[in-house]
Amino acid sequence: MDFRTQSALLAAIVGVSLGLSMLLRAARPRVVTLYSGLAFTLGGYYLALFFLDVLEPAGVAWLTRVALSAALLLGSLVPAAAVNFFLEFLGVPLNAARRVRLSSFGSAAFGWVVALTPLAENRWAQVGVGIWVLGALAISLSLLVGRIRQSDSQVDRLRLTYLAIGAGACTLFSALDFLGPMGVPVPTLGPLLTQLYLYFLAQTLLRLRLLDLNELLGKFAAQTVLAAIVGAVFGVLTGWVRGNVAVYVFNTAIAAFVVLTLADPLRGMVEDRVTALFFRERFALIQSLAQLRARMANVIEVPALATLVLNALNETRRITHASVYLLAEDRPGFRLLDFRGPQPVHFLDTSAARGLLHAVASGQKAVLLENLDRRAVEMRTQLTEGKRVRDELRRLHDTRGALQQMKAGMTVPLLGNDQQVLGFLNLWDERVPEAYASDEIALLLNVAERFATAAENSKLYEKMRERDRLAALGEMAAGLAHEIRNPLGAIKGAVQCMDPRGLSGEDSEFLGVIVEEVNRLNGVVTAFLDYARPLKATLGPTDVNEVITRTARLIQNALPEHVQLELALDLEASRVQADAEQLKQVLINIVQNAVQALDARPGTITLRTVRPARLAEFRGATHEVVELHVTDDGPGIPADQLQHIFVPFFTTKEKGTGLGLAICQRIVKNHGGTIGVQSRSGEGTTFTIRLPAMPADAPELTAAEGFTPFPGTLTRAQLKAEVRAVKEEVRRGPERRTARGQS
Repeated sequence: MDFRTQSALLAAIVGVSLGLSMLLRAARPRVVTLYSGLAFTLGGYYLALFFLDVLEPAGVAWLTRVALSAALLLGSLVPAAAVNFFLEFLGVPLNAARRVRLSSFGSAAFGWVVALTPLAENRWAQVGVGIWVLGALAISLSLLVGRIRQSDSQVDRLRLTYLAIGAGACTLFSALDFLGPMGVPVPTLGPLLTQLYLYFLAQTLLRLRLLDLNELLGKFAAQTVLAAIVGAVFGVLTGWVRGNVAVYVFNTAIAAFVVLTLADPLRGMVEDRVTALFFRERFALIQSLAQLRARMANVIEVPALATLVLNALNETRRITHASVYLLAEDRPGFRLLDFRGPQPVHFLDTSAARGLLHAVASGQKAVLLENLDRRAVEMRTQLTEGKRVRDELRRLHDTRGALQQMKAGMTVPLLGNDQQVLGFLNLWDERVPEAYASDEIALLLNVAERFATAAENSKLYEKMRERDRLAALGEMAAGLAHEIRNPLGAIKGAVQCMDPRGLSGEDSEFLGVIVEEVNRLNGVVTAFLDYARPLKATLGPTDVNEVITRTARLIQNALPEHVQLELALDLEASRVQADAEQLKQVLINIVQNAVQALDARPGTITLRTVRPARLAEFRGATHEVVELHVTDDGPGIPADQLQHIFVPFFTTKEKGTGLGLAICQRIVKNHGGTIGVQSRSGEGTTFTIRLPAMPADAPELTAAEGFTPFPGTLTRAQLKAEVRAVKEEVRRGPERRTARGQS
């Protein structure tokens, strides 16, 4: 058996194996099915050539005729199979490649006519079929060439050029193979190059991105070395057997077992060695990422973890930009945690992140800038521009804008256990169009997965620390209540026994100050006890509009004359699972702070309910939310104080305890919600409370044991009437307060 026959058999086995392996994949897309058709066609063609080379010298005429007809039939089908695959692979519309399709179908028709007639044994007819097939394949290359010319991306043009060169080389050497039987000394390389090209096309489909030249060469070198090692093992175990069929079969089975056992470890070792030898930068990055994964296991604090990851990536010198964004607690969006290189945008808001989150929801584990550009070019070349095309182009534009704001060429979402997007790990090397190969991206995905796990563990750790801290505070508060309140009671009693009213001058004033400060200190101890005491909320179905309405009725008469209270309620807002009395306490506290901020200046305090548009999709959650806004047009909060207002005992008031907003935050978090603030000096302040909404079809009896709704909970119609009545009272409130003050 000569080299031509052996290479044909090898090509047949590889082609059929590749086609079968891709065909057996579950939920395969159409392009994979078409690839399998191309692989089966080429494998069948080379199998027919193998039988033709074996049977023709043996003189078996009718079998030789069958093999010849099969070779002509399958060979003439190759252009059609190749055209169908590349049309789908490149996303070219059928009517845009009419000339190429006609040439491929003409090749098939011509081949069938020759194969099924006596012309099959005519040398010139065989040459004619071969020339037509090769011409059709050359014409089909125009699909790749045309896409190269249409592409706006330099990376895409380079990758498609590699694919076009590979296809051209296969066509050329397959043509040269026909010269061998004519006595021309040409090495038979067509079958080997064709199957090698098929292998890399399969890798391209499986990895969903075109392979760059370095990765292609690396895999080729690794596969070559691995094949040589496996061949040597097989040859050593079977080559010495001569004549004894039983021993040969036994040794072949042993050799196969050894090869299967060594295949996986050998593959990993060979790929590592080849990468280290020929692609040092890639090998350094892979090694750094492997070490980074081990070091991440010892870090629990998220800021320290972000510093560790970004420093490790920066040390590889394979990035010019890197950053980590985490989900913000106070408002919808992602906040910059840490970065390397030029500073990206500090906050990525809802509208900017929506395209990214849609990509994540569709199953993308990494979003690459070059893939967005490539897809946008494909969509713009669509001949029919429907709503689907416009929507996808808009999403691609939004996603690209988000990457530009974060200065990222690639972003990897940080996903929690419930598939909620916790943040993004961003990288970019602006020196090259596409910096990271598929195996590098796989390692980066693993790093991001570990980062997300550590972030979730850190949240649990913080909750445990908060629980332990509050437990310690509770014990200390109980001691303080005994150690401080008893002396305070004695001091206050002694002062009152002295009867400040019977004294004159400074003595009476000093005693009044003592009583006032004792009362204030007693209030501080009471607030501290309230903060340290564990919250025991009794949750049940609660209408936030009803809570706001009843709170407004309660506080509107106590407001100063110069303060106007307004209600702007969305009466269709969903109910929440909440403790109405605790929510009322939160609202009263925030309104009192707003009144104190307004001081003597006229102003308006607005209580509002809002249903954010598609906020649940943005946060990656499975439920909607309801927002409560408390807005005032007061002097605002200075930027240097804004980040401290929820810290216990932080206050800017002369006689404040600094625990009011801290208690509000605890109540809201205990309800599974968030509270945030937005403010600018001179423009007012808005506190935003977000609570998980109950599903529209939630059962009525979902209240916790001990839950007591407001007396006479209102129906929707009654609530509308109550809101109108309260709004009227609120409108007339300043007039009544003024009249009461004058009387």
